[in-house]
Amino acid sequence: MNLARRSTLAALAFLALVPVAAATDIVVKNDSLLDGSTGALQEGFAINETGAAVLDAPGSYPLTLKDIQVLVLKDPLFPTNTMSAKLYVWNTATISGTSPSLASAIYTSPTITLTAGGFNIWDVSASNVVVTGPFTVGCQIIASGGIPGFLTSPSLVTDANGCQNGKNWVRQVNGTWANLCSFGVSGDLAIRVTASTGGNTGQFISLGNGLSGNFTPALAGSGSLVGGANFTLAFTAMPPSTSGPLFVGLSMINAPFKGGTLVPSPTVIITLSTGGGTLNLPASMPTGLPGGTQFFLQAWFPDAGGPLGADATNALKLITP
Repeated sequence: MNLARRSTLAALAFLALVPVAAATDIVVKNDSLLDGSTGALQEGFAINETGAAVLDAPGSYPLTLKDIQVLVLKDPLFPTNTMSAKLYVWNTATISGTSPSLASAIYTSPTITLTAGGFNIWDVSASNVVVTGPFTVGCQIIASGGIPGFLTSPSLVTDANGCQNGKNWVRQVNGTWANLCSFGVSGDLAIRVTASTGGNTGQFISLGNGLSGNFTPALAGSGSLVGGANFTLAFTAMPPSTSGPLFVGLSMINAPFKGGTLVPSPTVIITLSTGGGTLNLPASMPTGLPGGTQFFLQAWFPDAGGPLGADATNALKLITP
Protein backbone atom coordinates (compact mmCIF):
# COMPACT_ATOMS: atom_id res chain seq x y z
CA MET A 1 0.00 0.00 0.00
CA ASN A 2 1.50 3.36 -0.95
CA LEU A 3 1.86 6.30 1.42
CA ALA A 4 -0.86 8.42 -0.24
CA ARG A 5 -3.36 5.57 0.07
CA ARG A 6 -2.44 5.03 3.71
CA SER A 7 -2.80 8.76 4.44
CA THR A 8 -6.22 8.86 2.79
CA LEU A 9 -7.46 5.94 4.85
CA ALA A 10 -6.02 7.35 8.05
CA ALA A 11 -7.84 10.62 7.46
CA LEU A 12 -11.09 8.82 6.70
CA ALA A 13 -10.80 6.76 9.87
CA PHE A 14 -11.12 9.93 11.93
CA LEU A 15 -14.20 11.31 10.18
CA ALA A 16 -16.36 10.80 13.27
CA LEU A 17 -13.98 12.93 15.31
CA VAL A 18 -13.66 15.91 12.99
CA PRO A 19 -15.38 19.05 14.33
CA VAL A 20 -17.20 20.79 11.52
CA ALA A 21 -18.59 24.28 11.14
CA ALA A 22 -22.21 24.77 10.19
CA ALA A 23 -22.79 25.41 6.51
CA THR A 24 -24.05 28.83 5.48
CA ASP A 25 -27.70 28.44 4.55
CA ILE A 26 -29.73 31.05 2.71
CA VAL A 27 -33.36 31.26 1.60
CA VAL A 28 -33.71 32.26 -2.05
CA LYS A 29 -37.10 33.67 -2.99
CA ASN A 30 -38.98 36.36 -4.90
CA ASP A 31 -42.11 36.57 -2.75
CA SER A 32 -42.42 38.89 0.25
CA LEU A 33 -44.69 36.69 2.35
CA LEU A 34 -43.81 36.17 5.98
CA ASP A 35 -44.29 32.84 7.71
CA GLY A 36 -47.96 32.41 8.55
CA SER A 37 -49.13 35.17 6.21
CA THR A 38 -51.78 34.67 3.57
CA GLY A 39 -51.09 35.24 -0.09
CA ALA A 40 -53.30 35.46 -3.17
CA LEU A 41 -54.66 32.09 -4.28
CA GLN A 42 -54.16 31.47 -8.01
CA GLU A 43 -56.95 29.05 -8.92
CA GLY A 44 -56.56 29.53 -12.66
CA PHE A 45 -53.85 26.88 -13.10
CA ALA A 46 -54.94 23.89 -15.16
CA ILE A 47 -54.08 20.32 -14.27
CA ASN A 48 -50.54 19.49 -15.54
CA GLU A 49 -49.58 23.15 -15.78
CA THR A 50 -46.39 24.17 -13.98
CA GLY A 51 -45.92 27.39 -12.06
CA ALA A 52 -42.26 28.36 -11.93
CA ALA A 53 -40.12 30.99 -10.21
CA VAL A 54 -36.78 32.21 -11.56
CA LEU A 55 -34.58 32.62 -8.49
CA ASP A 56 -31.23 34.34 -8.04
CA ALA A 57 -28.69 34.71 -5.24
CA PRO A 58 -25.96 37.01 -6.62
CA GLY A 59 -22.49 36.36 -5.25
CA SER A 60 -23.41 33.03 -3.66
CA TYR A 61 -22.89 30.51 -6.47
CA PRO A 62 -22.53 27.62 -6.72
CA LEU A 63 -25.40 26.67 -4.41
CA THR A 64 -26.48 23.25 -3.19
CA LEU A 65 -30.24 23.09 -2.65
CA LYS A 66 -31.43 21.69 0.67
CA ASP A 67 -35.18 21.99 0.27
CA ILE A 68 -37.92 23.38 -1.96
CA GLN A 69 -40.79 25.29 -0.34
CA VAL A 70 -44.18 25.80 -1.96
CA LEU A 71 -47.06 27.73 -0.41
CA VAL A 72 -50.44 26.13 -1.13
CA LEU A 73 -53.88 27.53 -0.22
CA LYS A 74 -57.49 26.55 -1.00
CA ASP A 75 -60.80 28.16 -1.76
CA PRO A 76 -63.15 27.63 1.22
CA LEU A 77 -65.93 26.67 -1.22
CA PHE A 78 -64.15 23.42 -2.09
CA PRO A 79 -63.60 20.62 0.43
CA THR A 80 -60.29 19.29 -0.91
CA ASN A 81 -57.25 20.51 1.04
CA THR A 82 -54.44 18.61 -0.72
CA MET A 83 -53.08 18.49 -4.21
CA SER A 84 -50.66 16.16 -5.99
CA ALA A 85 -47.63 17.78 -7.56
CA LYS A 86 -44.16 17.31 -8.99
CA LEU A 87 -41.26 19.68 -8.32
CA TYR A 88 -38.57 20.56 -10.86
CA VAL A 89 -35.26 22.44 -10.81
CA TRP A 90 -33.57 23.81 -13.94
CA ASN A 91 -30.03 25.19 -13.90
CA THR A 92 -31.12 28.07 -16.14
CA ALA A 93 -33.08 31.30 -15.97
CA THR A 94 -33.60 31.47 -19.73
CA ILE A 95 -37.21 30.62 -20.54
CA SER A 96 -38.64 30.85 -24.03
CA GLY A 97 -41.08 28.89 -26.13
CA THR A 98 -40.97 25.26 -25.02
CA SER A 99 -37.58 25.58 -23.31
CA PRO A 100 -36.69 24.35 -20.77
CA SER A 101 -38.48 21.02 -21.11
CA LEU A 102 -39.48 18.89 -18.16
CA ALA A 103 -36.95 16.30 -19.27
CA SER A 104 -34.09 18.84 -19.06
CA ALA A 105 -34.59 19.48 -15.33
CA ILE A 106 -31.57 18.69 -13.15
CA TYR A 107 -33.96 17.53 -10.44
CA THR A 108 -37.45 16.02 -10.65
CA SER A 109 -39.32 14.91 -7.56
CA PRO A 110 -41.67 11.96 -7.40
CA THR A 111 -45.36 12.84 -7.29
CA ILE A 112 -45.86 14.29 -3.81
CA THR A 113 -48.79 15.56 -1.77
CA LEU A 114 -48.93 19.26 -0.88
CA THR A 115 -51.26 20.41 1.88
CA ALA A 116 -53.09 23.73 1.89
CA GLY A 117 -52.53 26.21 4.68
CA GLY A 118 -48.81 26.91 4.62
CA PHE A 119 -45.43 26.29 3.05
CA ASN A 120 -44.80 22.68 2.15
CA ILE A 121 -41.12 21.75 2.50
CA TRP A 122 -39.64 19.03 0.29
CA ASP A 123 -36.15 17.86 1.30
CA VAL A 124 -33.69 17.52 -1.62
CA SER A 125 -30.49 17.52 0.45
CA ALA A 126 -29.63 13.91 -0.44
CA SER A 127 -29.92 14.58 -4.20
CA ASN A 128 -26.89 16.89 -4.59
CA VAL A 129 -28.81 19.51 -6.60
CA VAL A 130 -26.18 22.13 -7.50
CA VAL A 131 -26.96 25.36 -9.36
CA THR A 132 -24.25 27.58 -10.78
CA GLY A 133 -26.22 30.73 -11.54
CA PRO A 134 -29.79 32.03 -11.67
CA PHE A 135 -32.08 29.01 -11.76
CA THR A 136 -35.72 28.03 -12.08
CA VAL A 137 -37.90 26.02 -9.70
CA GLY A 138 -41.26 24.73 -10.85
CA CYS A 139 -44.31 23.06 -9.32
CA GLN A 140 -46.51 21.03 -11.66
CA ILE A 141 -50.09 20.45 -10.50
CA ILE A 142 -50.88 16.79 -11.16
CA ALA A 143 -54.27 16.58 -9.41
CA SER A 144 -56.36 18.98 -7.35
CA GLY A 145 -59.92 19.82 -6.35
CA GLY A 146 -61.99 22.73 -7.58
CA ILE A 147 -63.83 22.51 -10.88
CA PRO A 148 -61.94 20.31 -13.38
CA GLY A 149 -60.85 22.28 -16.44
CA PHE A 150 -61.77 25.59 -14.84
CA LEU A 151 -60.42 26.06 -11.30
CA THR A 152 -57.84 24.23 -9.22
CA SER A 153 -58.13 24.37 -5.45
CA PRO A 154 -55.87 23.93 -3.58
CA SER A 155 -53.48 25.77 -5.84
CA LEU A 156 -50.34 27.88 -5.99
CA VAL A 157 -50.08 31.25 -4.30
CA THR A 158 -48.49 34.65 -4.97
CA ASP A 159 -47.90 37.64 -2.77
CA ALA A 160 -49.94 40.73 -3.57
CA ASN A 161 -47.45 43.55 -4.03
CA GLY A 162 -46.66 43.31 -7.73
CA CYS A 163 -45.53 40.67 -10.21
CA GLN A 164 -41.88 40.90 -11.31
CA ASN A 165 -41.60 40.33 -15.05
CA GLY A 166 -39.23 37.56 -16.04
CA LYS A 167 -39.39 35.89 -12.63
CA ASN A 168 -42.83 34.24 -12.74
CA TRP A 169 -43.81 31.73 -15.39
CA VAL A 170 -46.37 29.11 -16.26
CA ARG A 171 -45.61 26.09 -18.42
CA GLN A 172 -48.93 25.48 -20.09
CA VAL A 173 -50.43 22.07 -20.89
CA ASN A 174 -49.18 22.35 -24.50
CA GLY A 175 -45.59 22.68 -23.22
CA THR A 176 -45.24 26.39 -24.04
CA TRP A 177 -44.03 28.81 -21.38
CA ALA A 178 -45.87 32.09 -20.74
CA ASN A 179 -45.03 35.05 -18.52
CA LEU A 180 -47.37 34.68 -15.54
CA CYS A 181 -47.46 38.44 -15.04
CA SER A 182 -49.25 38.80 -18.38
CA PHE A 183 -52.22 36.94 -16.89
CA GLY A 184 -52.79 39.71 -14.35
CA VAL A 185 -51.60 37.90 -11.22
CA SER A 186 -51.10 40.11 -8.20
CA GLY A 187 -47.55 39.21 -7.27
CA ASP A 188 -44.67 36.74 -7.20
CA LEU A 189 -45.11 32.99 -6.84
CA ALA A 190 -44.41 31.69 -3.35
CA ILE A 191 -41.91 29.07 -4.50
CA ARG A 192 -38.56 29.20 -2.69
CA VAL A 193 -35.53 27.17 -1.75
CA THR A 194 -33.15 26.83 1.15
CA ALA A 195 -29.60 26.43 -0.15
CA SER A 196 -26.06 26.04 1.14
CA THR A 197 -23.32 28.27 -0.21
CA GLY A 198 -19.77 27.16 -0.90
CA GLY A 199 -19.98 24.96 -3.98
CA ASN A 200 -20.93 21.68 -2.33
CA THR A 201 -20.47 18.93 -4.87
CA GLY A 202 -19.89 15.21 -5.10
CA GLN A 203 -22.27 12.27 -5.14
CA PHE A 204 -23.90 10.02 -2.57
CA ILE A 205 -25.26 6.88 -4.23
CA SER A 206 -27.18 4.13 -2.43
CA LEU A 207 -26.13 0.67 -3.61
CA GLY A 208 -28.83 -1.24 -1.74
CA ASN A 209 -27.85 -4.55 -0.10
CA GLY A 210 -29.35 -3.68 3.28
CA LEU A 211 -30.35 -6.49 5.61
CA SER A 212 -33.48 -6.38 7.78
CA GLY A 213 -34.20 -8.09 11.07
CA ASN A 214 -36.38 -6.58 13.76
CA PHE A 215 -35.04 -3.30 12.38
CA THR A 216 -34.32 -1.97 8.89
CA PRO A 217 -31.40 0.45 9.26
CA ALA A 218 -30.61 2.89 6.47
CA LEU A 219 -27.69 5.14 5.55
CA ALA A 220 -27.77 8.37 3.51
CA GLY A 221 -25.37 11.25 2.94
CA SER A 222 -25.67 14.95 2.25
CA GLY A 223 -23.39 17.95 1.94
CA SER A 224 -20.10 18.48 0.12
CA LEU A 225 -17.43 15.93 -0.78
CA VAL A 226 -14.93 18.63 -1.79
CA GLY A 227 -11.65 18.17 0.05
CA GLY A 228 -11.87 19.85 3.47
CA ALA A 229 -15.60 20.55 3.14
CA ASN A 230 -18.36 19.23 5.35
CA PHE A 231 -20.88 16.46 4.88
CA THR A 232 -23.19 14.38 7.05
CA LEU A 233 -23.85 10.66 7.25
CA ALA A 234 -27.42 10.01 8.43
CA PHE A 235 -28.19 6.64 10.04
CA THR A 236 -31.84 5.80 10.73
CA ALA A 237 -33.92 2.87 12.04
CA MET A 238 -30.95 1.25 13.80
CA PRO A 239 -31.40 -1.15 16.73
CA PRO A 240 -31.27 1.16 19.76
CA SER A 241 -28.83 1.04 22.67
CA THR A 242 -26.19 -1.05 20.96
CA SER A 243 -23.14 -0.56 18.75
CA GLY A 244 -21.77 -1.95 15.52
CA PRO A 245 -19.07 -1.51 12.91
CA LEU A 246 -19.15 0.97 10.06
CA PHE A 247 -17.08 -0.64 7.33
CA VAL A 248 -15.28 1.77 4.99
CA GLY A 249 -13.32 0.81 1.88
CA LEU A 250 -11.98 2.10 -1.40
CA SER A 251 -13.47 -0.81 -3.33
CA MET A 252 -16.27 -3.36 -3.13
CA ILE A 253 -15.99 -6.99 -2.08
CA ASN A 254 -19.70 -7.97 -2.13
CA ALA A 255 -19.00 -10.94 0.14
CA PRO A 256 -21.58 -13.12 1.95
CA PHE A 257 -21.73 -11.93 5.57
CA LYS A 258 -24.12 -12.80 8.41
CA GLY A 259 -26.91 -13.75 6.05
CA GLY A 260 -26.48 -10.68 3.86
CA THR A 261 -23.87 -9.00 1.68
CA LEU A 262 -20.87 -7.03 2.93
CA VAL A 263 -20.35 -4.50 0.15
CA PRO A 264 -17.17 -2.55 1.10
CA SER A 265 -13.80 -4.25 1.06
CA PRO A 266 -13.02 -3.08 4.61
CA THR A 267 -9.96 -0.94 5.13
CA VAL A 268 -11.20 1.17 8.02
CA ILE A 269 -13.69 0.08 10.69
CA ILE A 270 -15.36 2.69 12.90
CA THR A 271 -17.48 1.60 15.87
CA LEU A 272 -20.85 3.37 15.98
CA SER A 273 -23.10 3.67 19.03
CA THR A 274 -26.72 3.59 17.92
CA GLY A 275 -28.23 5.54 20.84
CA GLY A 276 -31.94 5.88 20.26
CA GLY A 277 -31.71 4.44 16.75
CA THR A 278 -30.84 7.52 14.71
CA LEU A 279 -27.50 9.26 14.26
CA ASN A 280 -26.30 12.21 12.20
CA LEU A 281 -22.54 11.89 11.91
CA PRO A 282 -20.75 15.11 10.86
CA ALA A 283 -17.62 14.60 8.83
CA SER A 284 -15.03 16.33 6.66
CA MET A 285 -13.55 14.88 3.49
CA PRO A 286 -9.73 14.65 3.47
CA THR A 287 -7.94 17.16 1.25
CA GLY A 288 -5.80 16.34 -1.75
CA LEU A 289 -7.96 13.54 -3.14
CA PRO A 290 -8.21 13.16 -6.92
CA GLY A 291 -11.59 13.87 -8.48
CA GLY A 292 -13.65 10.73 -8.81
CA THR A 293 -12.20 9.05 -5.71
CA GLN A 294 -14.72 6.53 -4.42
CA PHE A 295 -15.47 5.36 -0.89
CA PHE A 296 -17.88 2.58 0.08
CA LEU A 297 -19.61 2.52 3.47
CA GLN A 298 -21.95 0.08 5.19
CA ALA A 299 -22.88 -0.36 8.87
CA TRP A 300 -23.82 -3.60 10.63
CA PHE A 301 -25.54 -4.07 13.98
CA PRO A 302 -26.51 -6.97 16.25
CA ASP A 303 -30.19 -7.80 15.85
CA ALA A 304 -31.75 -11.01 17.18
CA GLY A 305 -34.31 -10.81 14.38
CA GLY A 306 -31.69 -10.87 11.62
CA PRO A 307 -31.00 -14.04 9.60
CA LEU A 308 -27.79 -14.69 11.53
CA GLY A 309 -28.27 -12.27 14.43
CA ALA A 310 -27.43 -9.07 12.57
CA ASP A 311 -28.86 -6.44 10.26
CA ALA A 312 -27.20 -3.90 7.99
CA THR A 313 -27.72 -0.57 6.32
CA ASN A 314 -27.70 -0.19 2.57
CA ALA A 315 -24.23 0.36 1.17
CA LEU A 316 -23.41 3.98 0.30
CA LYS A 317 -20.94 5.04 -2.40
CA LEU A 318 -19.29 8.48 -2.05
CA ILE A 319 -17.66 10.01 -5.12
CA THR A 320 -15.51 13.13 -4.79
CA PRO A 321 -15.92 15.89 -7.41
